[in-house]
This record gives sequence, C-alpha cells and structure tokens, in this order.
Amino acid sequence: MANKKALASLFHPALIFALLASMLILAFPVQGAGQVFKWKKTVSTTETSAANLTREECLERARSTRMNKNLQGAKLNDADLSGLVLLSADMREANLKKTILSKAVMCRANLNVADMEGAVLNETDLSGAQLVNAKLKKANLARVKLSDASLMGVDLTGAILTDANLTRANLTGAILTGAILDGADLSGANLRGVTLSKTNQLNKAVLSQTIMPDGTVHP
Repeated sequence: MANKKALASLFHPALIFALLASMLILAFPVQGAGQVFKWKKTVSTTETSAANLTREECLERARSTRMNKNLQGAKLNDADLSGLVLLSADMREANLKKTILSKAVMCRANLNVADMEGAVLNETDLSGAQLVNAKLKKANLARVKLSDASLMGVDLTGAILTDANLTRANLTGAILTGAILDGADLSGANLRGVTLSKTNQLNKAVLSQTIMPDGTVHP
C-alpha cells in the first residue's frame, strides 16, 4: 500500500508541472532584466548577380578572398587586377575590355562570351578555362597558360600569343587573323576550322600531333 502511495505521488499534477517548467527554463534561458527575447532572422545566402552591381561593387567582389566568385556579367573594364586569384570564377559575359590581368590565377574560370578586347593577360594562368566565343581582339597573351582550355569560336584577331602554352587547347572555329604565334606551343591542340591571315602564320609555333585547320594531323 505504501508503494502505491509513493508511485501516485510521482504523478502528482503539481510535480509534473514543476518538471515541465524546469525543462522549459533549460531550453529557453531567462533573459536578463530589461532585455527582450528576439528571434533570429533567417539570412538569405542568395548572392546578388554581378550584372546588377555597380563597377565598384564588382571590383570589390573580384578582389575578395572567396573562392568560386560569381562575376557573371561583371563590369571590370579598364581595371588593374594583376595577380588576382580567380580560380573557377564564373565570369561569363563579363566586361574585361582593356583590363590588366597579368599573372592572375584563373584556372578553370568560365569566361564564355566575355569581352576581353585589348586585355593584358601576359603570364596569366588560364589552364582548363572556358573561353567559348570570347572576344580577345588585340589582347596581350604573351606566355599565357591555356593548356586544356576551351577556346571554340574565340576571336583572337591581332592578339599577341608569343610563347603561349596552348597544349591540348580546343580552338575549333577560332579567328586568329593577324595573331602573333611565335613560339606558341600548340602540341595536341585542335585548330580545325581556324581562320588564319596567312599560310605561314604557324611556322614559328610548336606543332606536334596538332589538328590543323584542314583537319589533318601534324606529325
């Protein structure tokens, strides 16, 4: 009988209420005097499109230390971005006219349809980058690294590609009218359908297992 009374006391309404109150206090600590409890707002992680940013805001984002930067449609023309790290950056349709990107690290960056006319990219690392239909008229690409890059339909009219590394690059349908290719390494590159201004334009380039404009393979 005593055991039954003890058991019943454990389920007394007042005791149960006290236990619930203690649990609530532990879960939600009481604020100090004069303080008001505020719920935290959920912060959206959606990043504003670079195309909607001012030029200054685009430059600030480009110079940030974050990886995989979203710079699609960014206004970065006439800027000095030398030595910048832009690994795997999304720079599709970006305005990079006359931008200085000397020695920048842009491996695997997406620069499809970007306007890079007159840009300075000497010694820039663009290995594995995508530059499909990009505009690079009169750009300085001396000693640039473009190995394994996708350059289909790119406009390189009058560009300087002296000593450039274009090994295994895909240049199908590219325009190379007036481009300087002295010392450029085109080993394993695909030049099918490329437009050249003269037949001897590739005489000073390194050609080994290169697919030539007519589809033949250079030994």
